[in-house]
Amino acid sequence: MPAPRNDKMHGRSRYSARMPKNHRLPARDLACIVLAAGGSRRLGTPKQLLRVHGQPLLLRAVRAARVVTGGPIIVVLGAQHLRLRALLARYGTGAEVAYNAGWCEGMASSVRAGIEKLRPRALAVLFMLVDQPHVTPRSLSRLVRRWRAKPGGAAAACYAERAGVPAIVPRGWLRAARTLTGDVGIRALLRARPTAVTRVSMPEAESDVDTVADFERFSRSTP
Repeated sequence: MPAPRNDKMHGRSRYSARMPKNHRLPARDLACIVLAAGGSRRLGTPKQLLRVHGQPLLLRAVRAARVVTGGPIIVVLGAQHLRLRALLARYGTGAEVAYNAGWCEGMASSVRAGIEKLRPRALAVLFMLVDQPHVTPRSLSRLVRRWRAKPGGAAAACYAERAGVPAIVPRGWLRAARTLTGDVGIRALLRARPTAVTRVSMPEAESDVDTVADFERFSRSTP
């Protein structure tokens, strides 16, 4: 995998150009947890480092989050954590790192690791995955706007007729999130409280990157 080039400003200007004109300032009471601890076993190389428009997926996710939240961004790392931590530091993302030593236990362990790193002032948390390359700041902005209308509940991307990540959950739900085990993520919380979830149509969130074929398919569909 080639070393990332310094495209920090390029990435930010690309994102800012995609934002709607009525986009609000980043929400300081909204924290973000980016789940990026997986070992990319099926892909055979760290998916966090795959490049889209010259940016590794990990940087792309963190920068998208920064557009919509002025609160802390916590990146949960596990496999390849030293290499990925160095990447975040090199590009000055300002993200905090939560190391999940038990990343191979499944998604729930990363959710718990991210929550443990949270500061008390966040009213809600935006949970993101690192491997949804079609999700952009514009996508996240729609999600934040819908959450703002009903901040006591959750707002979640809706795709393939299900609610999933990216999703914003209120702080009061985090106690339940700490009890998750195995390869279970935030979708379990959304399923448990369907009437408290605002669904936001986001078909672009359906595409993820698990295999080389997934990434090649995405690359062909992206100008």
